[in-house]
Amino acid sequence: MKEIVVSGMGVHTSIGFGTETFWSGLLQGACGIGTVGVFDVSGHNHKRACEIKRMQPSAYFQDRVSGMGRTTGIVTPAVEEALQDAGLAPDGLSPYRVGLCVGTTMGEIEPLEKTLSGDPVDTPGGPHTIAAHLSRLLRLSGPQWTFTNACSAGNFAIARCMEELRLGRADIMIASGVDSLSWVAFTGFASLRAMSPDVCRPFDRKRQGLILGEGAGVLVLETREHAEKRRAQVKATLLGYGLCCDAHHITQPDPSAKGAVRAMRQALAMSGLTPGDISHVSAHGTGTIANDQMETKAIAEVFTDSGRTVTVNSIKGHIGHTLGAASAIEAVMAVKAIETGQFPPTLHTEDIDPLCTHDSVRLNRSVRSGPVEAVLSNSYAFGGINSSIVLAGPKGGKAAS
Repeated sequence: MKEIVVSGMGVHTSIGFGTETFWSGLLQGACGIGTVGVFDVSGHNHKRACEIKRMQPSAYFQDRVSGMGRTTGIVTPAVEEALQDAGLAPDGLSPYRVGLCVGTTMGEIEPLEKTLSGDPVDTPGGPHTIAAHLSRLLRLSGPQWTFTNACSAGNFAIARCMEELRLGRADIMIASGVDSLSWVAFTGFASLRAMSPDVCRPFDRKRQGLILGEGAGVLVLETREHAEKRRAQVKATLLGYGLCCDAHHITQPDPSAKGAVRAMRQALAMSGLTPGDISHVSAHGTGTIANDQMETKAIAEVFTDSGRTVTVNSIKGHIGHTLGAASAIEAVMAVKAIETGQFPPTLHTEDIDPLCTHDSVRLNRSVRSGPVEAVLSNSYAFGGINSSIVLAGPKGGKAAS
């Protein structure tokens, strides 16, 4: 079986542009929450989100990107950073079959919102347009996919990239997750009464809900053989994934956690690892009552007999819930944890809910240092969608050895 490795990363969030800025912000407790300015919230009770206040311009295609929409404007610089990090020129990919998978919840939503408000629409919209824009900008020749599996879309994009590479359909795959703040999503989550009035407190006894955010996370993936052939630096190994849908409810997770457990076990089985091999879990950790209790139950069931206490965190207190971008951004966080031996805290969590505790689970509330051998990253979505991926060091996991 071909090994799939990470050779480049890029990220664009409310706590800054660039992987190193993002990583430093996570470790130092940066928080991107502020008053929403990208659309009118005067008619909403909740007015806060993790908005990117200073958009990073495209270094290669700014004249063209500026008319493509906010979502494309967020992801393009992150793609450029990831390609450059992998030793590739964004305007010089023709020697390779480069493919693209985009995970998104809302897609390029601005044209729809303009239509709803009666404003003239001069650009195309919809989920598919992001991949179409990037494909044209980068002149891609490999397979191209768009995944709209809501808040798990980033993990679905990563998984599909893994399969395209193993099947030999591409030399390099760009896995991305992106969403921008939108009036539609903001209003929808407000109507569900799922939003916190101040901050997101994952797993805290006093948590009141999520805070929406926007951003993009990008991974450049290729086979180990291909990376070594072009002398690229291997940052991490993508060992496996688990995807399933329990179809429990349109918005609420299954309290039995069966689907979440199944996704984690599928990812571990594909990776050739046991729960005891996992150093840390990157939790979905939205700060809602239902999600945090369900996820704690799932992690506890998977790791109860592992022989170790697994460290868990959520970065949604830092950057909010970035919807389709969340799991891609969290994958970048996982790779940085593996590279540096540091694991970020769960911001704003002070008093852990007793229903979110277990002997096999340690919620990380401060920076934890030490060897990070493998990270399991979870992401869940409306409709009962469950996803998990496993990342390990550049030499791979037990399966590789």
